[in-house]
Amino acid sequence: MKPSFAEWRARVESELGGAPFDKLVAQTPEGLAIQPLYTERVGDGPPPPGVAPYVRGATTQAAPFEICMRADPTALEDDLEGGADALWLEPGDRAALAAALGHGLGVVIDAKGTPAIEHFEGVLQARRAWLGFDPIDELWRGELAAGDLPRRWSELARFATRLEPPLGASDPHVRSVRVSSLGYHLAGADPCDELALVLATAAAYLRALVHEGLTVAGAAQAMWAQVAVGRDTFGELCKLRALRLVWWKLFAAAGADVALELHAVCSPRTQALRDPWVNLLRVTTEVFAAVLGGAQVVTPAAFDAAFGAPSPLGRRTARNTALVLREESQLGRVLDAGGGSYYLEARTDALARAAWARFTAIERAGGLVTRLPAIRDQLAAAWQIRATAIAKRKEPVLGVSEFANLGENLPAPLPVSRPVSRPVPLPDGADGADGADGADGAAGAAGAAAAPPEHRDGEAFETLRARVEGSRAVVLVTLGEPAAYRARLGFAEGVFATAGLQAQTATLAATLDRIPAPATIACLCGTDEDYASDAATAARALKAAGYARVVLAGRPAALDPPLRAAGVDAFIFVGCDVLATLEELTR
Repeated sequence: MKPSFAEWRARVESELGGAPFDKLVAQTPEGLAIQPLYTERVGDGPPPPGVAPYVRGATTQAAPFEICMRADPTALEDDLEGGADALWLEPGDRAALAAALGHGLGVVIDAKGTPAIEHFEGVLQARRAWLGFDPIDELWRGELAAGDLPRRWSELARFATRLEPPLGASDPHVRSVRVSSLGYHLAGADPCDELALVLATAAAYLRALVHEGLTVAGAAQAMWAQVAVGRDTFGELCKLRALRLVWWKLFAAAGADVALELHAVCSPRTQALRDPWVNLLRVTTEVFAAVLGGAQVVTPAAFDAAFGAPSPLGRRTARNTALVLREESQLGRVLDAGGGSYYLEARTDALARAAWARFTAIERAGGLVTRLPAIRDQLAAAWQIRATAIAKRKEPVLGVSEFANLGENLPAPLPVSRPVSRPVPLPDGADGADGADGADGAAGAAGAAAAPPEHRDGEAFETLRARVEGSRAVVLVTLGEPAAYRARLGFAEGVFATAGLQAQTATLAATLDRIPAPATIACLCGTDEDYASDAATAARALKAAGYARVVLAGRPAALDPPLRAAGVDAFIFVGCDVLATLEELTR
């Protein structure tokens, strides 16, 4: 007979040794609870595809997503012949624009500055033309002063008004106002922050355009969204589904029934410089999440994009990753493949509710433009939380903080590293929501605030490795029998590899026979029982032999004071701050 949920839960708690069932509840970066099992949908569930609020899509027919590549003059022909459906252009790149139009491709344009309709006559003939006029993004990045916004609102409204039918704002293939989350994402926003800030940006544009004379429907149809997609596959999938819901809710409150037009971009924040081939896997899961989240246009990232200009191989693998997912895995041929999953529906609903609450808090406080200084502080605090989780390897970065490849052959020289701020502890109860007025340093434009720093997940470990790699010898000193110490030995090897340090293994007797270099590190690896009986003696002997640093692999617990007195400098264990420990050991 099928067990009831209560019976199943009791059995699970029994298997956990009497620990509470809540031990299995996980927390997302934005503070949402993820249950270990979902047995029912939220309410009646979302309506079917084609029905507002369009969580499951705006149409009843599945359509393959479009692959949009960043235009590069040296790779233009490869993209055109290699499967790109659209090109992402810089303003003024007339050669790429002509090529896209000649091949019947769509275009996405980062159209910064003052809109000039005569510069876009050809663009309006494209199969899909999404123009990226986005003054708020320029303000965020320090390219525009807040005092210039009223002028930009008027210019943008005049431009949008010129795009009248059949090529106008009512045409879903021609849109002029971009609402982007990329700047917020790179500054450290969690998924809930991203959604809230996208809504706040869209609300600011809606108010401005309507104030300048556009109808609500015309302003809504002029907008499209550009959103970064990170490496948490299910979380990012739900983020896009939740965005569809809250986007509709925002415009419905203003009197317009619109569905989201979405350009998903593989996250630059997740790209790694070390073992960059793992980026191929990240891009695969990010494209997967983008498509199942309902993006109409997707930009896959080259695995070597973080090195600078992507190589021809990087661009080709990016295109082919998306092509294989579309043509061979058939992604995009099923409407809302995640629909019906209680887990995905519950997570979508929870994320949408939390994002809406944050959005309305921004609105009550005066709107996005007014709150930008505090939002900078808020996102800086969100990044510190994420950076701390990465430093403790609770958010592992494969090839960087986990399974570092010491024998790698990099596809290009490492770019010059920039200073990386270490995560700092936040005061109790601090969430960064009420930051200072934003003393932002040097401005990028007259009267503009400086752009917030942009981050990558692996940057702190990569900076550590660039400084330390190959500079020190590490000896893993084994205590007891191999079967007993093997697990901690493997753990310690992995920890030191994140700093580019190749570890050697030896018994205590063999280690003491060596004459170490001044910076040599010795790490004791054994069982708790071995530590209780032998670790203190071993530590004293290692220090007496000249080893500069002595480490112990394991949680010290009650042995901490006597072991430190015996010469143990640090402890490494699951959940410790690996980054801070390695930085201290390698000074």
